[in-house]
Amino acid sequence: MKKIRLATLTLALIGAHAINAMNRNAAAQTTITVEPTVFRQIDGIGELDRQTLFNLADGGQKFDQRVEPDIIRFLLDDLNVTFGRRLGPVMSYTYWGNHVTEDPDRPGFADLDALDAVMQPKAPGSLFNELANGRLDVAAHGAHNAFPIFMGKFQTDYLKQRNSKDWLPQNIEAAAELSAKVMADAYTDFDRPRFYEPVNEPHWNFVSDPHIADWHVRTKQAVQQSAPDVLVGGPCLSVAYFYKRNFQALNGFADFFKNTRGELDFYSFHVYDYMRWDGEKIHGRITTGMPLEGVIDLVQAHFVKEAGKEYDIVVSEHGGYFNHRPEHGPHPVEAISAEFFPDGSGFDYEMKQRSIAGHVLVSSAIANTLVFMDHPHVVKKAVPFILLHSMSWDPRYYAVSYVAHNFEDKSDWVESDNLHFFRFFRDLAGHRVTVTGTDPDVQVRAFVDGSVVRVVLNNLSREPEAIDLQLPPGAALKVRRYTRQSDFTPALTEEQVASLDGLTLDGREAVMVIAEYPETITPTQTLNEVPHYANQVAVPVEPGTPARLGVEIKDHKRVVRAELRFGITKPGGSGPAVVVTVNGRRIALANEDHAERLVTDQEYATTRIVQIDPAILRERNVVQVAFPDGSTGAVGTVVIRAAYDVK
Repeated sequence: MKKIRLATLTLALIGAHAINAMNRNAAAQTTITVEPTVFRQIDGIGELDRQTLFNLADGGQKFDQRVEPDIIRFLLDDLNVTFGRRLGPVMSYTYWGNHVTEDPDRPGFADLDALDAVMQPKAPGSLFNELANGRLDVAAHGAHNAFPIFMGKFQTDYLKQRNSKDWLPQNIEAAAELSAKVMADAYTDFDRPRFYEPVNEPHWNFVSDPHIADWHVRTKQAVQQSAPDVLVGGPCLSVAYFYKRNFQALNGFADFFKNTRGELDFYSFHVYDYMRWDGEKIHGRITTGMPLEGVIDLVQAHFVKEAGKEYDIVVSEHGGYFNHRPEHGPHPVEAISAEFFPDGSGFDYEMKQRSIAGHVLVSSAIANTLVFMDHPHVVKKAVPFILLHSMSWDPRYYAVSYVAHNFEDKSDWVESDNLHFFRFFRDLAGHRVTVTGTDPDVQVRAFVDGSVVRVVLNNLSREPEAIDLQLPPGAALKVRRYTRQSDFTPALTEEQVASLDGLTLDGREAVMVIAEYPETITPTQTLNEVPHYANQVAVPVEPGTPARLGVEIKDHKRVVRAELRFGITKPGGSGPAVVVTVNGRRIALANEDHAERLVTDQEYATTRIVQIDPAILRERNVVQVAFPDGSTGAVGTVVIRAAYDVK
C-alpha cells in the first residue's frame, strides 16, 4: 500500500443541534442520570476491555507485511483498533496451499511431518508488536469443506437428499489432529488465535446432529494438548434470532450444547440484521439492540438450567446488511440514491451510494457493541464484520475499511465510511459507572477514564429523542455524533459545546458525550451486579394465562439496586403492551417508539429492562408476564441483576 487517502473527521461542520432542528424541538424529553463516582462492575468486571469489542475483521497474521506503516499507525494508534477474525486456518494448508497430503502409514490421516516445511510463522515487526500490545487474540473459524477429501465426507440424510455441497470431515480423529497441528505450529505466540471455531456458519441441519458435536469436542481435546492457550468452541451459527417461533429457534443450539455435554470452552453464534428498502424506510429482521439483550440472557439461562453455570460466548461476526436478491429489482442503495441524490456518476458517487449500506452495517454494529458491553462476564470476543479490504476476491464488497481508487488502483487507497465505527469509539476506555434512564429507545453506557467521563447514547428509534443528561457540573464538553442523514448516508461530526441543554438524538443516531473534569474522578461506591436467572426458558403466554417464572436470590437482603430483564415475543400485529409483576407488585413499563422496527411478518420480539425496588425481592421471586391485549406469545427467560456493595 503506497499512497493513502485518509478521510478526515468532520469537526463542527454544523451546529450540534442544527440538523433536523424542527424534529428535535418536537421530541419528548427523557432524563438520563450518570453517577461518575459510583463505579459499576458486572460479575466482578469493571474495566472496559477494548480487545474484546473494537476489532477489525482481520486475523492480523503478517499484517505488517501486507500493510504500510502509516495505515498501521492510523488504525492501531489513532483509532485504537484491535484484531478479531481469521477465516480458514486449515484451508490455508489444504485447498489454498495444497500442502496437506495423506500419511502413507496412516490412511485417512494427514502427513504431519510434511507440513513442518511450510509452517514457518514469522515474528511481527517492532512497530506492529508494540501497537498490537503483544498479542492479537483473534477468533479463527474454519471455512466450509476445508478438510482434505481423504478424511471422508459426512452429510446428514437431509443434505444427501438435497444434493447439498456442504459436508463435514467424517474422520473426526484425523480432523482434530490436523486442527491441533495448525494451531500449534502455524503461528507465533503473537498471532496464534485465542479462539478457534472448527467451521464457520455450518448448515443448520448439521447443528443438531451428534457428529458435529463429537467433532468439536475431539478438536477441543486435541488442541488443548498441543496449543493449550487456544480455546475451542462452536457451533458458530450464522444467526442469533433464537426468539423466532416463540423461542423454539433455540432448539438447534440447545441440541449442540447437549451433545457436546457442555465440554467446549465457549459457545458461539453470529449476529446480523437483515435489512431491505420498502420504498419509504429501511426495514427488516432486527436482532441487534434490545432483542439481542434477551438472546444473551436466554442462552445463559439455558446453560445455567442445564449445566448449573454460565458459559463464555464468542461472536466472531456481527453487523447488518441489505438482504437483497437481484431478481427483486435494483439494490437498495441504488433505489435510495436514485430517489435522494439521483445526479452523479463515477467512483466518488459510487462511494456515496455504498455509504448507505455502510450506515446499516455500522449502526447495527454499534447497537450490538453496546449490548456486548453490558455482558463482559460472558462475551469474550465480538467482531464487527468490517474487513481491511477485499481486493483479492471482490473489489466492490461492501464490508471493508479501504477501497482501491476506482476499485482497481492499489496504490491509492480510499477510506470507507465503515471506519466510522472505529472513529466513533476510538477513545472509549476506563471503568464503567452507573447510569440510569427511563427511555427504552436509547441505549446508554458510561465510563470514567481518569478525569474524563464518556457517555454513549444510541437511538434505536427513527424518531428524535430529547435528552436531559444529568452530569455533575464543571466539565469541558464535547459531543461526537454518528448520524444518518436525510438521504440515508452517514456523517460523523464532533464539536465542543458550552452545555448539554437541548441535547437531542436524531432518529438512528449515536452520540458520545465527552466530559473532562479538572481532577481525577475517584469512586465513592462500587457496585457489583450479579445476574440471577429464571428456572425456565421459552415459557408460553396464553390469553388469561400469564407466563410465570421463578428467580432465586439467596442473599436478597444485601441487594442495594436491582434490574429486571425479560425477553418476549408477540404476534406482529399485536402491539407492544406488556404487564409484568414481581412478587405480586406491578412494575411500570414504558413502551418503545422503536417497537415498529422490531416487527416482522412472523413476530414482534424485544427485551424489557427496568429498574425495580430491591425491597420487593425475596429469596424465591415470582415474575409473571401477561399480554393485556389478549395475544399469545412467549417469554424467553427472566433475569434479575442484583447489585451489591463492594466493600
